[in-house]
Amino acid sequence: MSMRKLIFTFLFGALAASLSAQDASAPTAPYRSFSPADQWEVGVHLGLPFVSGDVDSKFPGFGGGLHVRKSLDHVFSIRLNSLFASASNENNATSDLRKSDMTWISGGGEVVVALNNLIWNKPYHKLLLNAFGGVGGTRFKSTYENIPSVANGETTYNTAYINGGAGISYRVSPKFNIGLEYTVYSAFGKGGDRLDGDPNIAFQGTSYRDNLHFPNLTLNFNLGGKDKKTGLARVEPRYWANPLDGVSTAISALEARAIYDPTDSDGDGIINDIDQEDNSPAGARVDSKGVTLDSDGDKMPDYKDKEPFSPPGYPVDAMGVAQVPKPKILTEDDVNRIVDAKLANFKLPTQPSVVDWFLPMVHFDLNSYTVKKSEYEKLYQVAQVLKSNPTIRLVATGNTDRLNNETYNNVLSYNRANAVVAHLVAQYGIARDRVVLNWAGEGVNIIPTNTGNVTNRRVEFRVAKAADKEMGRPEGKEAGKGRIEGNSSGF
Repeated sequence: MSMRKLIFTFLFGALAASLSAQDASAPTAPYRSFSPADQWEVGVHLGLPFVSGDVDSKFPGFGGGLHVRKSLDHVFSIRLNSLFASASNENNATSDLRKSDMTWISGGGEVVVALNNLIWNKPYHKLLLNAFGGVGGTRFKSTYENIPSVANGETTYNTAYINGGAGISYRVSPKFNIGLEYTVYSAFGKGGDRLDGDPNIAFQGTSYRDNLHFPNLTLNFNLGGKDKKTGLARVEPRYWANPLDGVSTAISALEARAIYDPTDSDGDGIINDIDQEDNSPAGARVDSKGVTLDSDGDKMPDYKDKEPFSPPGYPVDAMGVAQVPKPKILTEDDVNRIVDAKLANFKLPTQPSVVDWFLPMVHFDLNSYTVKKSEYEKLYQVAQVLKSNPTIRLVATGNTDRLNNETYNNVLSYNRANAVVAHLVAQYGIARDRVVLNWAGEGVNIIPTNTGNVTNRRVEFRVAKAADKEMGRPEGKEAGKGRIEGNSSGF
């Protein structure tokens, strides 16, 4: 009895240690867990029970039951099970005609240990070795004949038991596995020696306590939907999974990331990773992709062009200056002749194409919408384009990096576009309706990064189309710091 008490104490001690270890490891600071919510296992076990005792077992009997199992971690799990078993014992010797029949009904709980789940070379195991032990309660009845110490009849006992065993499981799919197990049950109390009907009063038998043996086949199914906390689907029970699978996946993702390289070989301010022209001439202005600027498309780069924003449609000289013909002094007859010729073959004039112009970007300090003095030259160039081409309109679109939330960045991008429009109106007298104010928030980043980046903190210009409309201020609290020149809210 003392040995059984020791085993009983050990099993409950192991369970308590497992639970307390989990509580003790609860983080006191922000911590990422790599143990996802997992499914429950439910199953049925079918086997051939027999009783080892004073009377020879008559093999096989039959038995079956149900169980529910839930993992505590990747090694320990709890299993609740029930069992119905029927077995017979009978001596064949003519001098010993003892025989009995036994039925067993029980329910209990077990601690199951996955013995080989610390092998980390695969995400999931195909074979799992288990050892288990537990306690429970049973009601069993023995019907017996020819037992020397007692009259023929039957006895029924309600008592507790301990059990232990081992098994092996094969993972057929993420939802189903099969297993072979061998379990031994030992009842407490006076009934512990009556499973075969013989109380062994005369000590003529082979043992002083009978045990129920249950070799069995298990059919196991994994059930479970989404985790309520995370909304993610539950994975199969953790005793099948590699404990380091989450860590390995995270490390692999980190290793696959591109390493940021700030090298800028030609010193044009655009790193080599996104520079499409890595040998730009020293001092040459480049666009956001590192290509030498030719703002007016006259095939003369801006750093050589004496007139970087030449009117479109005119040939340029070797210095990039548009060769606009000087006006001829006409007489009245000349005018009439010209008018008559034009009217004879009248066509609506077409506007020179300006959609391919590159217009400079205006950049801003972190969390600011004040136009920096270093950007005034760019706005001067934009103003000259508008003055030289009085029939076109421009769209000014504000952008931000991704250092704040989306609502905040929408308002900040609007403020930046508004500040640029106000500057053009106040400093250069540009009509307010010639610049269409748009905002894009953090949605159109040139540099794909979630960190602060001056390239992404910008206002872009493009030639407006007929369908382009002014965008109003987005909803949200005031965002950013700065000042706006003049008054650009007259719309």
